[in-house]
Amino acid sequence: MKKLLILITLVTLTVSAFAQGVDLRRKIEVSGVAEKEVTPDIINVSVSLQEYLNGKTKVTIDQLENQLESAVKEAGIAKEDFTINDVSGWNNTYNKKKTPDFLASKQYSIKFHDLNKYNFILNKVDPKGIQSTNIDSYDYSKITELKKELKIQALLAAKEKATYLLAAINEKPGDAINTPVRGR
Repeated sequence: MKKLLILITLVTLTVSAFAQGVDLRRKIEVSGVAEKEVTPDIINVSVSLQEYLNGKTKVTIDQLENQLESAVKEAGIAKEDFTINDVSGWNNTYNKKKTPDFLASKQYSIKFHDLNKYNFILNKVDPKGIQSTNIDSYDYSKITELKKELKIQALLAAKEKATYLLAAINEKPGDAINTPVRGR
């Protein structure tokens, strides 16, 4: 019986020693939100060119590529904003059983800071050689500054919320205990 009583006492002491301390501070937990709508100023566009047959003459990918490159240069697009994404080719066997034509295509990526240059560039390239165009993504050049600004606004909104909630019970907010700021 003594062993059982000693064992229960030891277990109770061990459990109470490892128990977490209870936070007895008076606190209120609030969250703040801030949003801002911005217009993207960087637009990534892909342009796919393909060779084609104009009657019996073949318009080559080199001719189309030269047209696109000169249009990009003329539009003032930086070299690092104009890249090749993909190169492919296929046999054109439609109505040609003996000597099929091999046609190539290339896909380019162009980063625009001014979307008005998009129409200028496409007008300078042979429209029959343009297989497709697609807007791949949007971005905002000042995203880092925007995130900082929004986190500060969210923190101030949380403080304002805590102030008016505590004013309802005739209390004032004290110093912040914990300020987890979530964001990307």
